[in-house]
Amino acid sequence: MTNQTTEHNEKPDSQPIHQQSANEPLLRVRNLSVDFTTDTKKAIHAVRDASFTVYPGQWVAIVGESGSGKSTSAMSVLGLLPGTGRVTGGSIDLQGRELTKLSKKEYEKVRGQHIGLVPQDPMSNLNPVWRIGAQVKEALVANGMDVSHERRSSLSKTLANAEVDVRKEDDEAFISSAGLPGLLDAARKALEQSGDANVEKTMKRFGASWVAGSEPRWLVAQDLIDAGVGNEQAWAIAKEHVHDATMDDRIAGLLAEAGLPDAATRARQYPHEFSGGMRQRALIAIGLASRPDLLIADEPTSALDVTVQKKILDHLRMLTDSLGTAVLFITHDLGLAAERAQHIVVMYKGRVVESGPSLEVLQHPRHPYTKRLVNAAPSLASQRIISAKERGKDADALLEHRVKGEETLERSEHIITVEHLTKEFKLPRRTEMFKAVDDVSFSVKRGTTLAIVGESGSGKSTVANMVLRLLEPTSGKVSFEDRDMADFNRRDMLAFRRNVQPVFQNPYGSLDPMYSIFRSVEEPLRIHKVGNARSRAERVRELLDMVEMPQSVMRRYPNELSGGQRQRIAIARAMALNPSVIVCDEAVSALDVLVQNQVLELLNDLQAERGLSYLFITHDLAVVRQIADEVVVMQHGRLVEHATTDEVFDHPQQQYTKDLLDAIPGGNLSLGLDS
Repeated sequence: MTNQTTEHNEKPDSQPIHQQSANEPLLRVRNLSVDFTTDTKKAIHAVRDASFTVYPGQWVAIVGESGSGKSTSAMSVLGLLPGTGRVTGGSIDLQGRELTKLSKKEYEKVRGQHIGLVPQDPMSNLNPVWRIGAQVKEALVANGMDVSHERRSSLSKTLANAEVDVRKEDDEAFISSAGLPGLLDAARKALEQSGDANVEKTMKRFGASWVAGSEPRWLVAQDLIDAGVGNEQAWAIAKEHVHDATMDDRIAGLLAEAGLPDAATRARQYPHEFSGGMRQRALIAIGLASRPDLLIADEPTSALDVTVQKKILDHLRMLTDSLGTAVLFITHDLGLAAERAQHIVVMYKGRVVESGPSLEVLQHPRHPYTKRLVNAAPSLASQRIISAKERGKDADALLEHRVKGEETLERSEHIITVEHLTKEFKLPRRTEMFKAVDDVSFSVKRGTTLAIVGESGSGKSTVANMVLRLLEPTSGKVSFEDRDMADFNRRDMLAFRRNVQPVFQNPYGSLDPMYSIFRSVEEPLRIHKVGNARSRAERVRELLDMVEMPQSVMRRYPNELSGGQRQRIAIARAMALNPSVIVCDEAVSALDVLVQNQVLELLNDLQAERGLSYLFITHDLAVVRQIADEVVVMQHGRLVEHATTDEVFDHPQQQYTKDLLDAIPGGNLSLGLDS
């Protein structure tokens, strides 16, 4: 990408964002240091001497584990450091303006207008009692945006002027919902007069792209000219019909740009009526509402399915490219960073330890920490296995989990069998039942791992909850050790609970915040009346050793541990009763890739040592490649594919499975990794 921009034509603030020459950075951070102060007045150095640069229109990714300083660096640029955080040294230069010297009021003029934000958690960053449209409106009003005219970055003006002559400011006026029908009628007549042989096809394209509150007059004129309408006639139609867009038009236009269908209706809905992906799209609309020169995307898709993640990042890429917006992309996944950004900055313990072009960092990592990130990223591990197989090499050494062969799987006993499982739910204000799981059958073989894969809403967690007997099936049966669980009495169910233990997705929510770590791990032993107080305490120590946690954590509480440490405690608790089966429901999806890799290694080691069986629920096929022997793929409540892991990856049968494989971050990267 060419890193260039033209002069900035916006009206100056009290201290202007200066005009730029070609190849001049949009953002230049030099020797940034950020401290936080503890209750005892001790300074914690969160960021030390960090430097990076972002050019107009460029995607730069900051990569690192939790606590590496990547989000703190981004929040420093925004002037939104939490709590006691403060910039103690260095420079943050945005288009020639030093941001570290700005007052709070001056910073408010920079935020929104020049720097936008797409935060990590869509649910906690949208007001639950405000309609989506009201929250987009707030961003427009707070930044004094003219909702009837487009405001573009310097780079997008350069790109636009290269394609069409934008004659004056009024040519940036948006289509209005009131004027759209007349515009479409006039366009049809002009196409018919020009002799267009594909009028219906062209009109269909116009209907899809001419969105009220989004498409400016000059682009309407350009579309007409490209379709064969004369220059003067095209501009005459655009001038007559494209004007007077309202606030509601602009809100709907922004939501439509972010990829939300039927945007005017969606604007009237509340966040709880949106899926996770739809909420994230709403946040993207808010972040880009004021047409900032720089968008900071802080882990914008970490909580989403890989297929939804791919769609949203593809759309964000298209949108920022068309607007000429630069993106500072914060992520812990090096594979995702390399796929999306032109330049990568790797942070570790508050310092930048490596920086360079994406593929260069990925293929030839220099710093030991970067090498660890490359090795730990599930998406890159999956790609290394594929690359090794294509070169005819043995891929087993790259697998954390030595996958069982076909013959071994055939001979294995079935410890859990699911037959024709169906679950229906009654929805509010609906007479028909919603079928969340529809006639699903599979078995978990002793000492092996079966992964259930699918997007959110595919029914995989509902299946897991029925296997755990936390939900009653509508029909079908679940058998444990060849016995139908529907026939279990209370004593049988207690024995089942002892043998089948869960590890849930959210390490923050699965541990009682009021219980010490000792009490949380000891609780299953106490409930099942195992041993006395002394033997239970000894067992807790054994379990902590097993998951490689120091015994000193016993007296601590969940809020004092990191996400990865909490998940290790959850695994220790699950192992307390020596179960034969562990049901892992998205057990690593909320963790950084390094921590995720450590937890997967732990699960593999425990399985090898103790012959455990795992039912592993996930949306990420890259993780499946590292841990599973067999894979069940679910879509819309139905089982669409069931085969060995190698068979699913090497010869997927269903298009849906192929889409899941294509969505693995970094899956299309060329890996010539240094050892």
